[in-house]
Amino acid sequence: MGNGLCPGYEVYQRWGPEHADIEGGQAVGGFGGKPGQAGADLWEALQHAARQRGLTVLWEHPAQSLIQDSDGRVVGVRCIGPEGPVAIGANKGVALTCGGFEYDEELKRNFLKAYPAHFYGNPGNTGDGIRMAQKAGAKLWHMTSMMGRGMGHFRDPATGAPLNFNIMMMLSSFRKDFVMPPFGYFMTDRFGRRFTNEYYQAVGSHAANNDYLLYDARRRLFPRIPAFMFFDERRRVVGPLTPVEMGHVRIGTYEWSADNSKEIAAGWILAADDIVDLARQAGVEDPEAVGEELADYQDACRGGTDRFGRAADTLTPMAPPYYCMKLYPGGTNTLGGPQRNENAQIIDAFGQVIPGLYGAGELGGAMGALYPGAGSSISDGLCFGRIAGRHAILGAA
Repeated sequence: MGNGLCPGYEVYQRWGPEHADIEGGQAVGGFGGKPGQAGADLWEALQHAARQRGLTVLWEHPAQSLIQDSDGRVVGVRCIGPEGPVAIGANKGVALTCGGFEYDEELKRNFLKAYPAHFYGNPGNTGDGIRMAQKAGAKLWHMTSMMGRGMGHFRDPATGAPLNFNIMMMLSSFRKDFVMPPFGYFMTDRFGRRFTNEYYQAVGSHAANNDYLLYDARRRLFPRIPAFMFFDERRRVVGPLTPVEMGHVRIGTYEWSADNSKEIAAGWILAADDIVDLARQAGVEDPEAVGEELADYQDACRGGTDRFGRAADTLTPMAPPYYCMKLYPGGTNTLGGPQRNENAQIIDAFGQVIPGLYGAGELGGAMGALYPGAGSSISDGLCFGRIAGRHAILGAA
């Protein structure tokens, strides 16, 4: 499907719904660029469209607070520019499209269902839009919701800075030739026990992060944080464990090796010929349990039946050497923030519209507990951004 607004970015329906069993689920379709294109390509196309229209983007002006008149109407925003504070007036309204709170530890600890959680999205997403909207009286919703799956959380060997990566067993779905080659893998909790159908993590399902959120009240801990992904040599050599079209690899802040050897050398991925020894190195509290789970997994591969429901064609026996990575809940983005109505207007704690204030995208996203499918947050941003602009200019008409 061609796209006149953003030349060079072609849009196709590439994915189906993640929850097709829910009533209305079949109406959801995941749209994206052609194979090889990802979110960064869409962003570049949108930047091109903005330049073509002569729009000014004030990159070095982080917003600090909203400006309201004596009637409570939002009439501008206060920023900090390179030369100091700047007040920017708004003729028709202000739309908050500030992203989530992926890099605000206080907000994550207090609102998400489990902690720690790590994200590979924009480090500038520190909850500023939430605080600005709260000060204006906004009602919050979906604060416990996030879009993601198990994440690798590491430190840059050179700088010590945190680096978070989307970890997938399949080769990237953004590649033209994306495949799930035959190799063995399974996950355990911190006590060495399997706990889920790992296929959903392996293919990057957006609902996979829910598998990590169980709280054990008797032990007073999250037994699946971290979780441990075990896999074999066939997966190690076939390609990077993170999609190279997104995150740190795409923007050039880290180059992931083609065969994962650099990450093994850095200690991000552990290796051993004996899986019990590997589990001990990784910090699993009962390494012997991992050996038992491997034996059970191998039996499942031979029999074609898995106790967690993995399909037979996802069950491949494992052979040494074995590898292990720690995984944490998290992903691309959080979804909580100021609640908006069908006109993209942000409402206050009593359900009344805050005049002149709009919202779009991940900040107070329309999706709640179950993420509908690939690209839904992008769709939210594009659709509600358009709705907000039209309503601010034309009103209810």
